[in-house]
Amino acid sequence: MILARLSKAFREQNWFAVAVEFIIVIAGVVIGFQINAWNEGRQARHLEAEYLYRLEVELTAVIEDLNDAQRAIDAYFNWIGLFLAGVEAGDRDQAQAGSWGLNAITDVEMINLEPASLREMISAGDLTIIQNRDLRSDLASIPQLQSRSQASLQQMAADLTPVAFEISRQFEARLEDVADFSAGGDDQHTIQFDFDAVSQNEVFLNRVNYAALQNRFQAAHFVRYRSEIEAIRERVRSEIEMRGFR
Repeated sequence: MILARLSKAFREQNWFAVAVEFIIVIAGVVIGFQINAWNEGRQARHLEAEYLYRLEVELTAVIEDLNDAQRAIDAYFNWIGLFLAGVEAGDRDQAQAGSWGLNAITDVEMINLEPASLREMISAGDLTIIQNRDLRSDLASIPQLQSRSQASLQQMAADLTPVAFEISRQFEARLEDVADFSAGGDDQHTIQFDFDAVSQNEVFLNRVNYAALQNRFQAAHFVRYRSEIEAIRERVRSEIEMRGFR
């Protein structure tokens, strides 16, 4: 209809009518673009809020994993400390009470620091949907944190492998104790060892001490990365609150 009116106005050389029709067409195009932009902006805000909610939940889960891992390795360290103190004091019972540490002190807990939602954002090219540039930079740093963390933990595991082998040669496990964990499983006598032989083996005890030191390095590792992840989670929470996404 607009084209018909324009054609008629051109034929009649009614330039005022032509100008009015052009204004109507241009206004319609502009309004259409504005509506599309508004819809796209609303969808982007909705998607951003959804990502931020997921990031908060998943970063909290990462922090809990780090806490669980640290509690586990702290328990290993406490066991081995009890074992070593018993050996030094010549106390067989005390050494036996900490003997489970022989089995666990060389363990390295592998924790994934990268939330699934962040991997999804990066894979889909959606990281730019996070409007806060500083927060976007913080999130983009997490894959690098994960890479460094895994490299460090893998190196610890490699360093402890020969120690684990040496420790395994010094004890025997009572498998009947661990066959059915539904009934509670092991007790302090699950690990059997020759107290006299172990207490006189300086090389072996030095390796156990080395494993305990690596355990503390691992604990410091988890403290450091937990602090960094907690800081990023708090920025995510602040962004949610500031943007009114709650």
